[in-house]
Order: sequence, then C-alpha cells, then structure tokens
Amino acid sequence: MNITRYDPWRSLEEWRQEMDRMFHTQPHRDEETSHLVGGDWVPAVDIKEETDHFLIRADIPGVKPEDIEITMENGVLSIRGERKFEETEERDNFRRVERSHGIFYRRFSLPENTDAEAVQATGKDGVIEITIPKTEDKTPKRIEVTH
Repeated sequence: MNITRYDPWRSLEEWRQEMDRMFHTQPHRDEETSHLVGGDWVPAVDIKEETDHFLIRADIPGVKPEDIEITMENGVLSIRGERKFEETEERDNFRRVERSHGIFYRRFSLPENTDAEAVQATGKDGVIEITIPKTEDKTPKRIEVTH
C-alpha cells in the first residue's frame, strides 16, 4: 500500500505545464521571469542583495554540482538539473517516498547592473551558492532640448 499526500492543486499545475510544453509557450520579453519554474520539482531559493553583489542560494540536495547547469543570458539566470530516482525497499508492505525527483528548472530576471561575465557558483552540502557581482550604476545622460 502506498501512502500519498493529496494536493488538489498539483494536478492543475501539471496540466498547465503539459499545455505549456505542448504549445512551447515562452514568456514575453517584457514579462517578469523570476517566477518561472519548470520540471518535476522546484528547489527552494533565497535571493539576497548586498552592496556589491547578489547572492542566490538554492537547496538542491542529492544532485552533484557537476550535474547542475547554470547559465546567464540577456539578464536571465537559469538553473536546471535532475535528481535521479533512488530505488526504495519495501518492508512489511509499507513504502513511503516523499522526496521529489526528476528534472528541475528555475529562471530569475536580474537587474541591468549585474556583471554576467563574473558570475561564480559553488556547491556544498546540497546548497548551491551563486554570486552575481554588480557593476557600477550608470548615471543617465541628460540630453538638452534645443530650439
């Protein structure tokens, strides 16, 4: 007998994700993309802003750092990977699997004052830390209107 927690919204979310995959929908360029998630499970993430950098910490236990792909393109940081399913043993007709497995995908829109060339990532104890340095704020150039 399997014990499964009931989540009434999960079916709706899975249906929406399947429709997105079927129609290959992508967010509009103007949309905020920091809320985009995908895959079979979603790693928890903390985002902190310091004076000279942004710090993203993602809880991704059970996934080797070399199996995590982090990319940054057009001001959007993407984190993707896969946690493999572990075989479980059945004992006394009881089996319980609560840890999520499968593919994950997260995207975050970053401000314009980030340095994409200097992004660094480290992994330890199931936590990935991504440091995104800030660039100097560019002061807008004032343009005089003449007659």
